[in-house]
Amino acid sequence: MLNCFRTYLRRAEGNITVTFAIAAVPLLLAAGSAIDYLRYADARTDIQSSLDGAALAAALPADKSDGQRVAIAKLYFKRNMRDLPGGVPEINVDVGADTVTASLDTVFPTSFMRLGGIDAMQISEKAEVMRPFAGKAEVALVLDYSGSMNRKNKYQDMTAAATTMITNLDAAIEDGKLKVGLVPFSAMVYTSMDRKYVTQASVTPVWTGCTQDRAYPHNTNVNTPTGNAATKWGYIDPNGENNGGYGCAAYDNKNLKIIPLSTDLAMVKSKLADMRPVGNTHIPLGAEFGWNLLDPQLPFDEGAPYSDKQNRKFLVLLTDGVQTSGEFGADGSRSVQNGNDNLVTLCTNMRDAGIVVFTIAYDITNPAVTTLLKQCAPDHYFEPDSGGTEINQVFTQITRQIRNQTARISK
Repeated sequence: MLNCFRTYLRRAEGNITVTFAIAAVPLLLAAGSAIDYLRYADARTDIQSSLDGAALAAALPADKSDGQRVAIAKLYFKRNMRDLPGGVPEINVDVGADTVTASLDTVFPTSFMRLGGIDAMQISEKAEVMRPFAGKAEVALVLDYSGSMNRKNKYQDMTAAATTMITNLDAAIEDGKLKVGLVPFSAMVYTSMDRKYVTQASVTPVWTGCTQDRAYPHNTNVNTPTGNAATKWGYIDPNGENNGGYGCAAYDNKNLKIIPLSTDLAMVKSKLADMRPVGNTHIPLGAEFGWNLLDPQLPFDEGAPYSDKQNRKFLVLLTDGVQTSGEFGADGSRSVQNGNDNLVTLCTNMRDAGIVVFTIAYDITNPAVTTLLKQCAPDHYFEPDSGGTEINQVFTQITRQIRNQTARISK
């Protein structure tokens, strides 16, 4: 009996050894795969870091050609990227008008995973960096001066923040390369233009007065008015919104006159300091005239051509309330809803033209308005509460984006 038991143990030990050997294969494969993955993850981290640096190095210089930027990025990557199995691969570099993109698509060979049939793992990484602003800038400040801006010290805080913004941009951009215009809006805008662009008869060559929007669809674009009255400004609201307490004399008294794009920034800041709120709210009207200031076509032709690659155009739209004025729409009627729809169309058309649009929902809790302003500027929307600190922070952020001195990496 004892001999039989010993024989059994010897046979069992042999079976256990075989079983353990078989079981060890997946365990070793799992452990080896973990090592392969850690090496792969480290390689991805190194690649991403080197791509970030390469894109930054290529984007930051203000005086390099596209070809030189490509060479800078590739050299940086080669010098800073540690060797991968097979050496340092060549990166792809794309230099655009606004960004430099460095990317790499390669494979990372495995060691232990080969036992499981996986010979390599794919690596696809990208770094995109905004090029620093080194050219010219045109900024249209479209600011709400409706009566509600009198509350909570809002218009004073807005004025201070906008003035600081102009000062900081002036310090960051070379003399003569920054133009700023103002569009103070409420129910109407107060401006001057050639009399042939307005419906009212005028004795003098230049018409000065208050107006609302043009007929649809002319209130959603910046085409210069023709001989057709529907293409012109100067509509007078028969319900009295352009008369009485909100008449043009009130806009004149409150110094709410449009200031076309100008390099005389001291003058612009002085005019801004004199503006005071009055009237209702007509947001798309402000946007329409802001776009007209930036557009090179008449009646305001101070804007540079869109083809000028050294020039960038920005529109900052701030409002603190809901649309209260009616506007002409596709249905032929005049309504608040048409005004909201037209604002989205205007903003889309501006962005398509290459204008960077910022919107500020100032002390607004109405979700319909915040949603509308987000639609207007999906990538550049701000929602500050009332108060000098928050609105100043928003204008500071916008200033940084316009200056674009700090390159921004987006993965």
